[in-house]
This record gives sequence, structure tokens and C-alpha cells, in this order.
Amino acid sequence: MPATPESRRRMRFVRAVAAGLVIATGIGLGAFNAWWVALVVGVPLVFVGLLISPRPSRVSELPEFRRGVTRDAPQADVEALTRSSLTAEDLQPTMVSATIHLPNDTSYRARWLTAMGKGHFEALSSNPRTTLGPAQVPPRDPSATPRFDDHPGRWAVIYPAVTFLSTCALLFGVAENWEVSLPSFPSIDSVVGGVGGGDDAAPASLAARHQRLLDAIVEYEGPSAVRNVLRLNYSLGSGSDQAVVFDPSNGRATSINVYSGGSNSSAVPNLDRADKTFDAAEIDPTSLGEIAGAMVPEVAGMLPEATLERLSIQRPQANAPVTLTGTLDPGDAFIRDVDIQAHTDGTVAKFFDPGDFAVAFAVGREALAAARIAPNAPVLDGFVLRGIADNTPIISASSIQNSGGVLFRYTTPDRTGQIVVAPGRFPEISTTTGRFRNDHGFAFDALSPQLFDRIRDDSMRRGSIPAYDRNAVTIDVTDVPTTDADHVIRIEMARVDASKGMYTLDGRFIKPAHY
Repeated sequence: MPATPESRRRMRFVRAVAAGLVIATGIGLGAFNAWWVALVVGVPLVFVGLLISPRPSRVSELPEFRRGVTRDAPQADVEALTRSSLTAEDLQPTMVSATIHLPNDTSYRARWLTAMGKGHFEALSSNPRTTLGPAQVPPRDPSATPRFDDHPGRWAVIYPAVTFLSTCALLFGVAENWEVSLPSFPSIDSVVGGVGGGDDAAPASLAARHQRLLDAIVEYEGPSAVRNVLRLNYSLGSGSDQAVVFDPSNGRATSINVYSGGSNSSAVPNLDRADKTFDAAEIDPTSLGEIAGAMVPEVAGMLPEATLERLSIQRPQANAPVTLTGTLDPGDAFIRDVDIQAHTDGTVAKFFDPGDFAVAFAVGREALAAARIAPNAPVLDGFVLRGIADNTPIISASSIQNSGGVLFRYTTPDRTGQIVVAPGRFPEISTTTGRFRNDHGFAFDALSPQLFDRIRDDSMRRGSIPAYDRNAVTIDVTDVPTTDADHVIRIEMARVDASKGMYTLDGRFIKPAHY
């Protein structure tokens, strides 16, 4: 339901009373207790009371103009705009005359007052067709014709008076003793921990920030821009968010930044095209907090100190599903940050340690099935497992040389390509179709976790690798021209040269090197 002037006045009245009570509490505690109580409790409470106290202005009783960003938002054809110019403030009372087109209803003409910023005024002046948010839809009553001098009227004096009276009532008429003893105060840790609301507050906060970013996109680029978004970035450790919007008319991109107290926009370099854009209005903002909250438990088994720092939304590849990527600070476990992907339906990618061969083989089998490759088909050209420990070596350049994970290279009679599964990321399958021959491929079923474990144990013995570096391993199956075998298994552990070795596909040691 749109907010009515009466409901807005009631809300400001409640804020005025609450502000008076908070100010009175701050003054009372500060005046009748030790100096540090005044400094730590009294002064902040007075500032909080002044902050939440409604400040009347020429637009205090007017809803701020916001375009509608949902698909069912009513259309409006603006016929006339009359904007006040008494002050230089950005928000000014503005008289709007327009024809309202409600979905599945009869259109009607209306005139109403709103607090409109200069950007919206200039945008409507150049393009009078717009959409309206729920709070902006005017009543159908033709007699409801406002005037500029209707606002704020007597309420400009009433709000401060209510704050003053409630302050005096609590300070002098209700409270008898403002002295408090130290044990009655909560600990500093509990006070700090309560700021921000905890887990239950996180989804609402992220939803509000998402809506705030959509409003900024509409304000700077217009209503249609929300359907041409390339990226949405949320910095969860601060109030700074970013949207990168694609312009389909010229291929350029604009970065819109929203932060505490303001926003701005600027042109940015761009190589992406329309096949990587998405409709940001289709993302359910209430689900963002739940999805973000599911990312930390996914890594908790290996990274118990991990915390979510950033969240981004984009298509990782052209025409790929819209993907949420969370960046986690792993604490002391890793030097580098950890990324976790999720889809808008709530599916979170599996985070795993490729050094656990049983888990890595299970992940690899699922990836082969997704690529429609039978595990017993001799079509693999290469297979790589690389761990995620900081000192994990790199045997050869590949798509997982930095992230770790599982990699397949394959060739079938009608296609060739590779499959990459990095921890915390969804499988990436690249394919080139055509006619191909692969007379020397191997099957996934020819390998096993037990085979790889035996080879690792031998490598640890030869290289004197300690047990805590057991998962700092890279092992691959590839063809080496200097050997008689079509494919060999190579291994290296913890960046120790003595651990390097080459083995046959049945696990027999060939030589202590890679080539």
C-alpha cells in the first residue's frame, strides 16, 4: 500500500517522541553519573536523538519521487512539471500533471505534489514517459488538487515541539533517579556485537542495498537500464555498492557507485556485450541474504574462520546463467581469498580440496556426466588434479594453475574441449564441434583414488614430504613424447624437486622427473 500523508505524519510523530526520549536519556545519564558515562553513553545518545528527530522542511511532508522498477509498475505520461526554485536544494516541491495508466484498469489524469530531485526533473523534461513506484501513484479523486503552500504548514513547528515536550516529560516528570551502577551496563563486546543486527538483519540489509542500487540505476540511466546490467558489486564490509550498466545503443558502459551519503556515475572501459547483460529487477532481493548466508557454511569444514567480504552478480560467460560470486576472507587458513559461486535459485557450488582424491574423483565423475562423456570411454587426452594449499606446485600451465581443482581434456569423434571444476565454482565446459580422431585416449575408469594415493605415498617417501603437506599435491595424466607409453602419471608435492616423479597408468615408477 502506498504511504499516505497521514501515515507519514504518524511515523514522524513517533520519531519525534522517540527522539525526545533518547535525548532525555542521554542528558539524564550524563548529568547524574561519572564523566566516562557521559562520554561513552550520554553524548552518543544525545547525538542519536538529534539524528532521528524529524527535521521539517518544504519537502518533509512530500514523498520523494522514485521511478518504478518492477515489471508491473504503472506507466505515466507526464504532461506538465512545475518545480519550485525558492532555494538551491536538490530536492524541491514539484507539481506533476500526468495521465496514469494502471495495469488492467482505466487510465486517468491526476495532479500531485512530490519531492523531486534535479536529476529526475531533467530526465522527465526530456522524456515525459515514466513509471511510478507504489508510493508515487496519486489518488483517482479529481478533487484532490494540491497547492504549493499546503506543505509543511503547522507540522513544521509540531515535530520539534513534540521532541522538546517528550524530552522534558521524561527528564523532569517521569524519571526520579538517573544514577546507575557499573554492573547494570552491558559489556563492550555485547554492545559492539549488537550493532548491525546479526544474521537475521543481514538479508534485510542486503535487500535494501539492492533496491537502493536499482533506484540509482534508474535515476542515472532511466528505467530500461535495469534490464542491461553487466555487474552488481556489494562490499559487505562497508556501505559502498556498484553497478556496471551496458548501453545497447553504443556498446559503452557506465559505472554507478552508491555509498553512504551519496552516489555518482562515470564511464568505464568495457569489452562485454549484450549477451552478458541481465535484468536486475528479476533478482529477488529477499533471497540475496539467504544465498550469501549459505556460502560461509559451504567452506566452514575447511575454513572455520571464513567471513564473507564481497558479493558480485553477473554472467560469467556470454548467455551463461546469472551467477552470484561471494569473496570470503579465510582467516589464517589461507593467504589468498576464496570465491564461492551460487545461482539465483539458491544452488551453491561445492567447495572441496582436490588433495582429497576420493572427493576429487567424485567431483570429476559428476563433471563428465554433465559434459555427456561416459567414464569408461577412452576419449580423455589429459586429467589434472591440483590442491589448494599455498605451497601446491604447478606441473604445467592450465586453467586451474592458480585456483586448484579438477581439469579434463577430451576428444570425441564429434567434439573436443575441456572441463574445469575449481573449488567453490560451477563446472565450466568448453566445446568445439567437428570431426576428430583420438586413437590414444584413456578412460576415466582406468584411474582410481587408490591408485593416486599409492603414487602420492611413494612421492612423499622419495621427497621426505611431511604429513601436513599431504594435500599440497599436483598430479596429472598426460602424454610425454620422451616415453614409450601413450600416457603417464606425473606428480609433484609441496614444491620439492625430490618428490617429482613419473609413473605408468597402473602405478609403476618410471623415473624421478617429469620429462
